[in-house]
Amino acid sequence: MRPLDIVELAKPEEVEVLEPEEDFEQFLLPVINEVREDIASLTRQHRRAYMRNRSELRETDNMLIQIKTQVEAAEESALNHLQNPNDGVEGRVAKRCEKADKKAKEMAKMAEMLVELVRQMEKSESS
Repeated sequence: MRPLDIVELAKPEEVEVLEPEEDFEQFLLPVINEVREDIASLTRQHRRAYMRNRSELRETDNMLIQIKTQVEAAEESALNHLQNPNDGVEGRVAKRCEKADKKAKEMAKMAEMLVELVRQMEKSESS
């Protein structure tokens, strides 16, 4: 191996310099295109998540409507039994009223829980 010549060390390496247009096309355009694809992908994911949340909210809303309908039907049934006892046995009517009242309370509690769930979902959706 021969010793390096000082003249060789002093010569800088030649580096190929690209024209600005070549530099842009060769290096920046692929990066820009990749960023655009990433943005498009994130946008699609955001839309899917939004639609999924909206669908869950609609389902919850429908469940709340069903629960409300059941509670109203139970209340109406209890009132009808109180006003028109067909069998004349007050003890039986009282038991039915208690059952209906208990069922209505359970339904109301479920409705409150679903309302809270909807609120939490809306809060997380807005975040």
